[in-house]
Amino acid sequence: IKVNDTCKADSSDKQALYVADDNEIRSLYPGMQNWIYEQAFQGDANVRIDAMDLHIKSKRIFWTNWHTGRISSFEQPSTGPASPNSNRNRRQTDSRVTDLEIPGLKMPRGIAVDWVANNIYWTDSGRDVIEVAQMNGRNRKTLISGMIDEPYAIVVDPPRGTMYWADWGNHPKIETAAMDGTMRETLVHENIQWPTGLAVDYFNERLYWADAKLSVIGSVRLNGTDPVIAVSSVKNSLHHPFSIDIFEDFIYGVTYHNNFIFRVNKFGKSSVEHLTTGINHATDLVLFHPYKQPEMANPCDRKKCEWLCLLSPSGPVCMCPNGRILDNGTCVEVPTPTLSPVSPSGTCNLLCLNGGTCVLNARKQPKCRCQPNYGGERCELNQCKEYCQNGGTCTASPTGAPTCRCLAGFTGPNCNQRTCENYCKNGGNCTVNRGNQPTCSCPADFLGDQCQYRSCDGFCDHGGTCMQSRDGSRQCRCPPRFIGNNCEVDKCHYCRDGKCIPTNIYQPHGDVTCRCTSGRIQPSCYTCEGYCANGQCSLSWHPSVLWLYFSLCCFVWCNTDLTTSFPLNKNCMLCVCRAKGFQHQRMTNGAMNVEIGNPAYKIYEGEQDDDVGELLDADFTLDPDKPTNFTNPVYATLYMGAHNSRNSLASTDEKKELLSRGDEEPLVDPLA
Repeated sequence: IKVNDTCKADSSDKQALYVADDNEIRSLYPGMQNWIYEQAFQGDANVRIDAMDLHIKSKRIFWTNWHTGRISSFEQPSTGPASPNSNRNRRQTDSRVTDLEIPGLKMPRGIAVDWVANNIYWTDSGRDVIEVAQMNGRNRKTLISGMIDEPYAIVVDPPRGTMYWADWGNHPKIETAAMDGTMRETLVHENIQWPTGLAVDYFNERLYWADAKLSVIGSVRLNGTDPVIAVSSVKNSLHHPFSIDIFEDFIYGVTYHNNFIFRVNKFGKSSVEHLTTGINHATDLVLFHPYKQPEMANPCDRKKCEWLCLLSPSGPVCMCPNGRILDNGTCVEVPTPTLSPVSPSGTCNLLCLNGGTCVLNARKQPKCRCQPNYGGERCELNQCKEYCQNGGTCTASPTGAPTCRCLAGFTGPNCNQRTCENYCKNGGNCTVNRGNQPTCSCPADFLGDQCQYRSCDGFCDHGGTCMQSRDGSRQCRCPPRFIGNNCEVDKCHYCRDGKCIPTNIYQPHGDVTCRCTSGRIQPSCYTCEGYCANGQCSLSWHPSVLWLYFSLCCFVWCNTDLTTSFPLNKNCMLCVCRAKGFQHQRMTNGAMNVEIGNPAYKIYEGEQDDDVGELLDADFTLDPDKPTNFTNPVYATLYMGAHNSRNSLASTDEKKELLSRGDEEPLVDPLA
């Protein structure tokens, strides 16, 4: 239903927030006043709930316990999370708690439930793998191994057949792959340090992550585009988010410090709201609502897989569990391999396949060192198998990871994209050169390397080529001698009394420079010598200065009423006075130099940024109606151009930095 320009679930009474707190699970109900929370489950002394997820249809909560190396599940009462008090003091009993029989787990961390195909996915940071099994723990399969350092959180998107996981090791990143382990690629790897929480906004098709070190929550489209900072410590007073979940317009989460349970608008429109405090060791949370796992047909029902059925973007896939390989359409046991040579430093009894060698690591634990293209605990995974598409050739990189050499006309990490696909605009004809690079042949009236511009007339001077974008904006491609938005500035004007000469005598119509009366060859013959009476002069350049290739850096203060002023750079202001007289004095506000933006360069006349011009007194105003007396026509040109400006920079530098670093407060490792 629509409420205040946003969509809300029409059954909010079925919403509950489950919080993992050491060996118990607490439930919070948004329908109750003050978000009162109850105890939903309490385990024995061996239970340590690190991460959890829900299977709403069967009313089961799955969690990982990396202290004991187990994955367990708890069956909620048949009434579900209908109201508080119904779950008070639920103690661990054999009838409702199940420890899944999954041997060999070392440090299971994140867990995610595929509610469509009824599988569970988890990360194991002790073995550096991502694995899957049926919800009862059977038919376990290793999907991802190799080139993974410290896998942590994991989430799945069954409707699209994809999964996402966070790696917060030495090279932190967020990766994605199909839910059968294929189509692996990196989604986010810049401006990220401790990605400890993940959540999928299924309806808006965005992935959210929490960075506990940078104190931000970021989001990115599911295809890896448009990364933004949604919530930060500066804007929303959020500090060290650790685990998150998302529903409707809110992000729910747990903070690493102080164990606050919070919620915040996912668009960053408000400050953080703390829902409850007093929790000793909150590690994860998950929101219960039927709409989070919508009912949909299980495509595996028609696949009739013998062992394990996994989802993927192209449909369900039958897989063999660990210890079995596909042979003539059925899964058969892996033949018994020979023992690897014994390591010189001790006994090494792992059975490594495909030419792998058993070695002992620094902790004297046996590990398999695999041949290129093979991975997995026993080197049982051929990473090149069906990796490259469209005839691409798979080879091992120096790190052992599979890489593809694509045929002409195909590109992408798996050769899964056509080089020319959607490259040329406006009906341009795309061809591929020998280097497999696309080249566009544009129809008449279209320009640009991708035919993205339409030609236009009457906009550019001096023979410049006018190019009009789809939104109607126009720009000029100028001849080498001319610059400016309309190619209106002739670089020869900078030569003053000198001579304008070509930079290359063999290209008389190319770029130009100046031979000044002093004999020097340089871009401009204007100098600061004798220009400033008492101030300090420096040279700079900007196209809007037209023929004047310099700007003043002197501070002039009138001894009469100020007529108008404009700055020439961040720390420098020019004041134009009445004709009565003037004196030179550095402009200060207290003991600090005045800083202001530059209207001469059309930076702003509207609302200022927080960090621009804040040192100027509030009563410092300009009166545009006062008469002026310019002794230099360049000042008049600059002033009038600035006076009529209505453009605003709107802090473009700040917008360019999508993933800014947060506070640099030193943190301890959450693993400690």
